[in-house]
Amino acid sequence: MGGGRLGGEGFAERFTETLMGKIDQWGDVVEPSDLPMVCRVVTAVFDGRDPVAWRDQAGPVPDSEPRAMGCALALIADFVDQVDGPGACERGLLSMLSRAID
Repeated sequence: MGGGRLGGEGFAERFTETLMGKIDQWGDVVEPSDLPMVCRVVTAVFDGRDPVAWRDQAGPVPDSEPRAMGCALALIADFVDQVDGPGACERGLLSMLSRAID
């Protein structure tokens, strides 16, 4: 998704709001108490910050939070594939991995 304000003014807010609504629908898997942290991590990405480093600074991770983050990542990957075509997210991740190894 990259950092910064992609897609015009307000995109980050609309994207994050929609994402949170979709994650909230996974109530049998996700603890509602984890949603604010997921929202803050997504916001950190849009602000161009490293989400892992940002989350590490926020303190201990509750046992349930990785499930919420996993749901968010699956939904984001699905969004990327819908916008850029099937397999786009996988290709992007493999490309970044390849560059990191070189």
